[in-house]
Formats: sequence, structure tokens, C-alpha cells
Amino acid sequence: MKAAITEWQNRVAPVFDVAGTVLLIETDAEELQESISLPSGNPRNKIAFLKEQEVDVLICGAITRRMREYAEELGIRINPFVSGEIDEVWDAWRNGTLDQACYSMPGCRRCRRRKGQCS
Repeated sequence: MKAAITEWQNRVAPVFDVAGTVLLIETDAEELQESISLPSGNPRNKIAFLKEQEVDVLICGAITRRMREYAEELGIRINPFVSGEIDEVWDAWRNGTLDQACYSMPGCRRCRRRKGQCS
């Protein structure tokens, strides 16, 4: 399985639609692997590019509903509205703890639905 995390200054990029790079990771690898540039312009091109790279999971900050739905149509599972240092977020995803409130973007409504636990 291959995952991608949007990246900006060693943190999860706050908005997918304008993100410039992602880290591509083979999920069975112990370390983060490769930083690559995303196509500029239309966010649909970014999603299509990730599909070409055989990405199965995208971990990102905010993402528009339209882009999330498009990614899901292409078979890419989205973990949206994530915030934090890349290494910590990656460890949390691998350990199944990415739903903790500390990895949610400030003001993220999804945390309120489950008493501080993100959905």
C-alpha cells in the first residue's frame, strides 16, 4: 500500500488544493521515503497525479468536498483535516491513533461530534 502526506515546512500542508509537495510512503516501510512535487493549477490534476503514483491513502489538511469525492471515486482513501509534524502524523497513522484531537486542524468540527475524538 502506498500513502501520501501533503507537506509544507515539515508539517502537514494546511490546504490540499494548493499544496505543492507530498511525501510518498510505502506503508510497510519504516521511514518516510520520497518528497515529490505535485502538478500546479487545478487540484483535480493533483488527485489524478496521485492515482498515477498508485497512492491508496492521502493524509492532508483541508480539502474541498469536490476534490475529496473525486479522490474517493478514483479509489484513494482520504484522511482530511489533519495537522501536525510529518513524522508524528505518520507514526499516528501507522499506530491507528490519527483520530486523536491533537492531530486535528484548529477549529475542526469533526472532533466535536465524538466528544473530542475525530471521526
